[in-house]
Parts: sequence; structure tokens; C-alpha cells
Amino acid sequence: MIRRGTGTARRILVGVVTAATLASVVATGAPAGAATARPAAGPGANLGALRTALEAVVRAGAPGVFAQVQDGYGARSYTVAAGTGDTATRTAVNPGGEFRVGSITKTFTALLVLQLVAQKRVDLDAAATRYLPAGLLPRNSPITVRELLDHTSGLYDYTDDLLTGDTVTGYQRFRYRTFTPQSLVADAVGHGPQFRPGSRYSYSNTNFVVLGLLVERVTGLPYGTLLQQRILKPLHLTHTFFVVPRTTVPGVHSIGYLTQDRPGRPLFDATDQTASWLWAAGALISSTSDLNTYLRALVTGRLLPAAQLAQMERTEYVNRTTRYGLGLREYRLPCGVDVYGHDGIIEGYQTYSYTTANGSRQVTVSADASNNTKVYAAELLTLTPVFCGTAATPAATGLAVADSAQVAREETTG
Repeated sequence: MIRRGTGTARRILVGVVTAATLASVVATGAPAGAATARPAAGPGANLGALRTALEAVVRAGAPGVFAQVQDGYGARSYTVAAGTGDTATRTAVNPGGEFRVGSITKTFTALLVLQLVAQKRVDLDAAATRYLPAGLLPRNSPITVRELLDHTSGLYDYTDDLLTGDTVTGYQRFRYRTFTPQSLVADAVGHGPQFRPGSRYSYSNTNFVVLGLLVERVTGLPYGTLLQQRILKPLHLTHTFFVVPRTTVPGVHSIGYLTQDRPGRPLFDATDQTASWLWAAGALISSTSDLNTYLRALVTGRLLPAAQLAQMERTEYVNRTTRYGLGLREYRLPCGVDVYGHDGIIEGYQTYSYTTANGSRQVTVSADASNNTKVYAAELLTLTPVFCGTAATPAATGLAVADSAQVAREETTG
């Protein structure tokens, strides 16, 4: 998360993936039934152009940035990095390190909900209050589960009340506080409905905090336990953690820097925080390898049946190049390739994690600086050399600058 205006056919298995399934995929390469209906990625990621794009991210203001590309359904992996992970020691950024992923967490939360839909324990078009603790939303709230997932609920984004005033001063007020998800929702509900549910799109972190409480209520298990049982353990994602309210990043990691409002002020170390203020909307910690593995498993149908994955990927335009589905973003790249995933912004880190529709290629790019729209736009341009095999054109660059700024505002101010 950042504060607005600061700084310059592939669905072949039902249910949760098993270790045996993964072993089979590793042995055979591409999954049986992999879709090819949409434009495929270019013949190969252009690693030279990717390196140039990463160097542009550093010039835009990030101390360091790194990317991992997985190709051939994970058969090949490439890592490219630029810059430093610590401005004091000038230590090179570690591309194998962990980082806070911010709103990429939403794809995990959405997946948990859709697994319950597949099990017929949740109805997407039923009132969400059917599955929530009494009193969390107003008794007669018409908001459906689907409207929470696609950001058409009309719920106020409680983060607007946290991210006020000077960026660093504001962050210091809450970085070490432990919020309950119920208190976050109560703050949002106190503002009243922002519009009639289902009438329009407006990104709100409140939606995914509510969904986190929904999966807990339906299953009787804590959110972190559900992540571990249904996603992290089956996929062997050993560098992905939900450690709220623990304040530190568990493994090797770059320092996460917050860009100050006033140009020329030194970057601020924002690495440690409880992340309870984002909870199921943005508190995960992960690595490039884990995120790429997760996205490949998601779009190739190893985590959801075909019907629910199709619902997740049914997207609507929110700007000229970006569409949103059920907890999933879609970008249309200049070469016509559609990629799915999510962006994540949280104090200290800005990340893009995307995959081709058929799961044949993934990339995750993470920069160790937040509150910098120039960095965010430069990161978006790294997708083109990976999935199109060419550097971004000037026209594509202009679109990226405009559209990434809008996405950043969506993720931070609703």
C-alpha cells in the first residue's frame, strides 16, 4: 500500500493440488489440456531487454529490483537483478530474497473463497451476510460474495483513514499497532455505503478483509491455517508466510524503503510492521519463485475446478489496458498477449506478479521502494520483454505511466 499523491484450458483437476500431482507435472512438463486459445507469449523472454527495464526501475528511484522468469511450465528459470538491497552497505540486491507482497495477497484470499464455492459451501451470488459473523455488516446488507471479490460492493476503504498526512509520519502511527480485522471493517461500515452494490467498480481493501473473515466463519479455521493447508503446503511454497502480527520478514530480504513526500529527503526504512492493518487484503510475505509457482498452479487448474477458475478470470476493463475479475487483474500487453495476476504495494515494496493465460510463462518483479509512482510505472514496463520478447515502445510507455498511476490509486484510496 502507498498513500495517494506521494512520490514521484488448462483447468484439469478438481480441488487442492497434491504433492503427487506436482511431481507428475515436473516429470511431464506442460500440463495435459493446457489452453492455447488466446495469443501465446513471444518465442522467449528477452532477458537483455528485461535487464534494461530493471535498470530503468532503479533510475526511477528504487535502490534495487529483481525479477524471476519461469518458462516452459517451470522447466526453465531465469533471474535478473539490478541495484542494491541496502543503501547503507551497498550490498547487491538478493534475487532469492523474500519481500512483502501487498495486494497480491488478494489472489490467495479469492482462491480460498472460490474453493469453498466449488465445494458448494458458499454461493457467489448470495448475500455475504449469510456466511459472516452476525453484525459484521448491516443486517440487511445486499452485498453479495461476488461483489466483494470484484470490488463492486460499495464498502468504504478503511485504509483512507489510516494513510493521511505526511507519508512517514502517518506510517509511524500504525506500523506497530495490532488491528483486529473486525475493527477495520467496523471503521469502513461506519462511513456508510459509498454506492449501490453492483452498480460500479471501486477498489477497496475492506472487501478482502471481509472475505478473510468469511472463509474463517465457513471453515471454522484461522485464515493463516487455511492458507497453509490449502495452498502453501500442497505447492511446497516454503518462502511464503502469513505471520501477522510478527513484525519482521522471516528470511533473507532487502530493506524495504518508503519514499518521502518531500523530494530529496532520504529513503525511510519501512521493512518492519505488523501488517495487521492489511490482513487478508495484503499481509503475505513471499518470493519470486513461490509467486511464479503459485500463479502457474492457479491458471493451469490445479487449485480450482474449471467453472470457478473461469469465474475468477472473467474480467471487466478498469482502464485502457487493465481489467479486473474475482481477485485477479488482467493486463493486455502491446503484443496482444493477456496476462493474469496482481500488483502489490505495501510500505517498502512494490511488486508485479503475472502469468500467461495457459501458464506457460510467469514473471514476478519486486522493487525495494514504495510511494514512488515512477518506480511503479517502470516496473509495469518489465512485463513487455518477458511476454512479448521486445522492449516497450514509446506509446506503450505512455500508457503504462497513465494506467499504473490509476492502479496505484485504486490499491490505496479506493
